[in-house]
Amino acid sequence: MGNDKGLLVYQDELWAQVAYDKLRLAGLPIKLSVNATQQEDYTKHFGLDQLIVDDLSLTIKGPLLGLLSGHSLFPEEDLFLLACDLLAMEFHLLERLLNEYTAEGSFDAYIFNKGGQQEPICGIYTAKGLKKIMQLLKTSGLEKYSMKYILSNLKVFEIALDEKDEKAFTNFNSHADINGL
Repeated sequence: MGNDKGLLVYQDELWAQVAYDKLRLAGLPIKLSVNATQQEDYTKHFGLDQLIVDDLSLTIKGPLLGLLSGHSLFPEEDLFLLACDLLAMEFHLLERLLNEYTAEGSFDAYIFNKGGQQEPICGIYTAKGLKKIMQLLKTSGLEKYSMKYILSNLKVFEIALDEKDEKAFTNFNSHADINGL
């Protein structure tokens, strides 16, 4: 996109604010994951206490760095991850995920599956599962840092998406993508 996606504007709101508001509807405490270079810009829109700055002692990048940085700060908490570029995400899906997590309770991660593909950037990752990943990272047992690889190391509960809900998992990676919304 050429810019920080979380600070892009869609329908007069920052993308980060759109994701924040959807999670707030679920009554969850919310933190935004940012890197050190983003911190100043995000504090113009969100309180410093709402930010989790990437832990650079972790030798990884991408969404996993944000997730494990959050886990480092809140090691006993299960974390609900929602990427800000899932602009079409609908609250009823977040609610469904939360309900499955609450009902099942024995898995390391709870995610959606879209047409046979795992959707890892909207999911609930348990403290127990994140401890496993952190241990693999510390012992050099983490061969890849992709979220899908991470899921292959966890006991995962997958929720099959109905075809009508698949559009909610569209990643917006260009301005042209947004025009289709």
